[in-house]
Amino acid sequence: MSLRENEVGRRVAPHLEAGDTVLDLGAGTGRVSLWLARRAGVRPTLADVVPYSNRQREFPFLAMDDPFHVPAEDRSFDVVLLLFALHHNRYEAQSKIVAEAIRLMRRRLVVAEDTPFGRVDHAFNVAWDKVLNLRHGVPTPFAFRSVPEWLDVFLEHGMRAVHVESYRPRWPTLMTYHHSVFFLEPEGRLAASMAE
Repeated sequence: MSLRENEVGRRVAPHLEAGDTVLDLGAGTGRVSLWLARRAGVRPTLADVVPYSNRQREFPFLAMDDPFHVPAEDRSFDVVLLLFALHHNRYEAQSKIVAEAIRLMRRRLVVAEDTPFGRVDHAFNVAWDKVLNLRHGVPTPFAFRSVPEWLDVFLEHGMRAVHVESYRPRWPTLMTYHHSVFFLEPEGRLAASMAE
């Protein structure tokens, strides 16, 4: 496991339960899910529109022909992870992906995103995003949002943050800009409709 998986996994694992069924939406290589399976005892399923050649093959994989639809039933997973996936989509598409993640979750949505805190953060974020995704052909529209902007998006979808953590990752970006992890649960009407 690389330093990146350790860093992300350590932040996400305390908010999961052993045995949770977890959908890693926009999973990429699936290496964070592998870390979580080994260290937190969750049962991952990977989903992505990009067919990574170095994807972890030991987990079920849902190929997405439509970037806004995962071929799975409503509430199929205890937890849905969106780990550094949303900023690879234009702003107008991000809301559709959040809605799809909510459709698939039973209990919790976990979102990790690049959240530059200022112009210098943003410049480093753009540079690293381009470099790290070039070999995979992943889109890089640089559609970053601040923490308050993400919280507004989640609230529009009936989700409330039960915990938010911002940090400068050591790997692979050498602490040059901020990441934030959002642990979200349904509130109000959405929670009532999911309980039915």
